[in-house]
Amino acid sequence: MLATIAGISLAAVPLVLQGHKTWADGGSDAAEFVFQALEIEPEEARRIAN
Repeated sequence: MLATIAGISLAAVPLVLQGHKTWADGGSDAAEFVFQALEIEPEEARRIAN
């Protein structure tokens, strides 16, 4: 599980550095994916992350 969370976090960084996402959007997306990895429903994960 820890490797999944670390991978999600590291995957967000290049998207921000390349200008595809802002830090806020990249962070929210990463948090949403972490919540989903923890088996929270996608709609609830999106609500919590934002």
